[in-house]
Amino acid sequence: MYEGIRSPAVHMPKTMSDLVSASTRFPNATFWAGGTFIMSRHDYYPTRDSNDIISLNEVPELKRINRTDRYLEIGATVSFEQLLTVGKQVLPGLLQMTLERSATKIVRKQITVGGAICTPQIRLALPGTLSALQAEVEVKSCMGPKTETRWLEINRLYDKKGAFLLKKNDLVTRIRLGFEREDFSCHIAAGDPMTNPGETVMLSFACFHNQSVVDRFRMCITFPTSMFLIPHEVDMMMHGTMLPLTTQQIERVVRSIMEEVLSSSDHEIPPIQVERSRRFIESALHELNAQSLSER
Repeated sequence: MYEGIRSPAVHMPKTMSDLVSASTRFPNATFWAGGTFIMSRHDYYPTRDSNDIISLNEVPELKRINRTDRYLEIGATVSFEQLLTVGKQVLPGLLQMTLERSATKIVRKQITVGGAICTPQIRLALPGTLSALQAEVEVKSCMGPKTETRWLEINRLYDKKGAFLLKKNDLVTRIRLGFEREDFSCHIAAGDPMTNPGETVMLSFACFHNQSVVDRFRMCITFPTSMFLIPHEVDMMMHGTMLPLTTQQIERVVRSIMEEVLSSSDHEIPPIQVERSRRFIESALHELNAQSLSER
């Protein structure tokens, strides 16, 4: 049954320099952190062309959580559960909410931040939340002996369909968040992205306002295998708007985003995803209104 099957070689770099070297020498190797997505696939092993594995678990720089005067920096192999131990005083409420609602505690001990961001085949809830919070990621490009490091806004890692845009020799090493806290946040999800991605919808929403005047309005709608949508036009449209929103303003936002949802896909979106998207947007905006009224 297993004739011709080769076992993958596992490389275990101990430093960032070793990791860059291994990435350069074995460009087709699979980066392995928690392995929660890879091991959930029915055909991940054995296969005839089992790729070599580069384990990230021995590189200390990737496991660190640092707090500076301006940023919270999170290493790519920090697990969800480890990040939750930082506490509500440091984590944005939207991020805390998203982490707590992701899987079970046992699975959260294995899921890594970098893995949730960089899985090529599927978009999970975390990238949408980090995009709503305007997070940045550090990307190292391994090009032989030369290494290029740059910071990118996290939404630049994906196109509107959720396709992962980084090249094979690019590696996300850190995630960076500012300490400005959203005045309102909302995370809504329905469906299971792992077992039924065609029905799953996830919405992350962060609103920053000053004396009931909207400063920033950041929303991300995610369909696990077909959409990663940030409606930038709505963000600009809502800038300077007074809270609470009128019924007409809510209808205008919902209509604008849904038009973009329907036009951003090159195939027919399942009706359940369309309807869930619409209801999630309406629910988030009504929650924003309720909070703004309660603060008066």
